[in-house]
Amino acid sequence: MYPIWEGLFIHSAMYVAIVSAFHVLASHLTVAAAWFNLYLERRAVYEQRPELYVYLKRSALGLLVFAYVFGAMAGVGIWQTTTAANPRGISTLIHNFVFYWGAEWYMFLIDVVGIIAYYYSFDRVSPRTHLRLAWILALGGTGTLTIIVGILSFKLTPGLWLETGNSLNGFFNPTFWPQILLRFSLMFTITAAWALLISTGLPKGYFAREYIIRRAAAMGLGGLGVALGIWFFWFEPVLPEHAKIILRSPAIPAITYTVIGGGLMATFAGLLFALWLPRRQHQLIALGAMLVLFGAIFGAERTREVMRKPDIIAGYMSSNQLVFADLPARGIQREEQGLNERGMLGSLPFLPKPDAVAVLPIAAGLPSREVAIGRTLVIQQCASCHNVSNQTAITVFNQRLALRSLVNLLERRNLTTADKIENYLKAIGGFPYMHPVVGTDEERAFMALYLEYFYQQQQRNPQTAAHSVK
Repeated sequence: MYPIWEGLFIHSAMYVAIVSAFHVLASHLTVAAAWFNLYLERRAVYEQRPELYVYLKRSALGLLVFAYVFGAMAGVGIWQTTTAANPRGISTLIHNFVFYWGAEWYMFLIDVVGIIAYYYSFDRVSPRTHLRLAWILALGGTGTLTIIVGILSFKLTPGLWLETGNSLNGFFNPTFWPQILLRFSLMFTITAAWALLISTGLPKGYFAREYIIRRAAAMGLGGLGVALGIWFFWFEPVLPEHAKIILRSPAIPAITYTVIGGGLMATFAGLLFALWLPRRQHQLIALGAMLVLFGAIFGAERTREVMRKPDIIAGYMSSNQLVFADLPARGIQREEQGLNERGMLGSLPFLPKPDAVAVLPIAAGLPSREVAIGRTLVIQQCASCHNVSNQTAITVFNQRLALRSLVNLLERRNLTTADKIENYLKAIGGFPYMHPVVGTDEERAFMALYLEYFYQQQQRNPQTAAHSVK
């Protein structure tokens, strides 16, 4: 077990979502843009259209700076935020897919060196040699995508890995192929917006502008249509029943679907307009399309993460980093029974022993040792999904906003005293969205004391009471 990072001002999971959404926008752009540039460069070479190199140079420079510099930084940010938010989940992925990660990093090295060589070799090598570089860049990006999707889809549908413990069974899981094709299709929609942004920034006298805009728009519309077809007729049907229930539950608020649907509709309308009237395109329209797509990607990635809740690896590890399923092939046993008998405190590394928590009331301003122990346990078991302290609430217009506020949950269910809260904690596990609370009866009583204290503190300061944000 590892220390728990609550986050600062916003929930730790929201940090992951924001960084991931930007990284997805940048990384997906690099792959499809490489294929679109390859398509245009083939036209330039075999149809003798040197004017297309003007766009290709501008696009390559933009990819080098935006996608490969800032996108790579966001990739590092994903490692930092996910490791801080759920280190045991990341550790499991590394232990199962260490050679896959290594292959992915080599692929990414090809991408990074490839884009540098691709951009700086314009007009310095023969057109056909440069075209070969375009092929290498496109294939390298596709390889990176393929490996990452195999690992990400494993978290939602581990498949036969739960029985065999074999990494190949986990990699080629039930949602691997539909998800990779779904992402590949949406990449071309992202690249269409990128192509509009680059081409509209070229001089007005650039006569290949309309040619590029029309083909980019057609590519984006085709990718969007294929992606929707894959979602409805392939990806959603192979989802586990639990994930389908989550998709229809309040765990995913209506605003998320509004953002995703609105973003896709706005993108469809914008690309249709570009296909119909390429001359009327403007950089502000293209930039707006990129921002809209970022919002849609944010909603879609967050939905993908929520679908497997309350697990970080479906059917194996819960979001609070406890293994709840046996994996005989790896010699791994579930942990709840032992922890219920011995207790959480003192049984897990970095989770202090009961006597060591005695100093916490002074440091944290808590009223008693029992409340301090309860706070430690609540943070460990609940903070991965809920706001459990004032640290992860943010003030907006004099209102305290918090992601899935436990204060609001307690108030809605009239759980305002330690006795009621303790009974509720014992009952958790009968709900489809939460695992049972783990620990001894005494530890659950301490958790109830802290939650009662936390609730009362919020009620004493109504102006700073946290409002739930799902």
